[in-house]
Amino acid sequence: MNRLARTARATLLASAATLLALAAIELALRVLGLGRPILYDNRASYGYRPLPDQDVHRLRGAHVHVNHEGLRGPDPPDGALRILFLGDSVTWGGSYVDDDDLFAAVAARTLHERTAERFPAVAALDAGVNAWGPQNVLGLVTDRGGFGSPIWVLTLLDDDFRRDRTRIGEVPYFNVAPHTAIEELLVLGAYRLSTAYKRPKPDADVETIASTNLAACRAIAAAARAAGARLLLVWHPTAPALAGAGEAYKTRLLADAAAGGVPALDLTAAYGDGRGLYVDGMHLGIAGHRVAGRAIGDALAALSGGER
Repeated sequence: MNRLARTARATLLASAATLLALAAIELALRVLGLGRPILYDNRASYGYRPLPDQDVHRLRGAHVHVNHEGLRGPDPPDGALRILFLGDSVTWGGSYVDDDDLFAAVAARTLHERTAERFPAVAALDAGVNAWGPQNVLGLVTDRGGFGSPIWVLTLLDDDFRRDRTRIGEVPYFNVAPHTAIEELLVLGAYRLSTAYKRPKPDADVETIASTNLAACRAIAAAARAAGARLLLVWHPTAPALAGAGEAYKTRLLADAAAGGVPALDLTAAYGDGRGLYVDGMHLGIAGHRVAGRAIGDALAALSGGER
């Protein structure tokens, strides 16, 4: 075999080995749940939210369904009491948790257990979106209203008040599907790399953003009143907060809620020491969703009264 033939053969074998390795990586990533991410729209009013009518199995096989209204979970049955859950990735619940295990779903079931004689069905409308802040939420309820729900639940945490209105180009989410799971992984990796070079905003800017977000929360409460809906404000502490770390905006938010006559639920007591509830110090695992959902469901039972 001459040198040219040997080189061609070596190149062919190397190419085949590379293709096999890429195929193995692609298959492994698909098994892990990558390759079919949730797809989002791109809007001026609220930034982005899931496109309707999606049904996928994501990380570790978790079932994620986005219904006809672009809300996570099943389409609500006719005549159900609709509970609208608003918030960020904590409310979205993570693509590693089944829809049925989200605190929104647990709260709806808990409320139904407490009020079955008044409500034949209770449906959770999970409008939480990854990386959203109060300005995104305000944009949604201004643009879309309350999705026919007489009760809104707005879950917030300290980090929300440091966020401007988030846009789709600022996060590693997709408007159209990637061709491969490897492509999705590369986008996620590039986002991690690029954010590693970000510098924090000056304190004065952070305070301006926080004040704007507090005003957005007051506007969300006003939008609920205008829609004839009751609003429950829920404070979600992080694991560091349970360990004694400060929460810069909790006191101001709860004071605003009290002044505006908005009922509030602080989940700090329900979480206890937080052991076993979180997956990363901020987001809840299945056990955490269960604890939060039961506490929220009990609060909703007290709030809902006899309203249909």
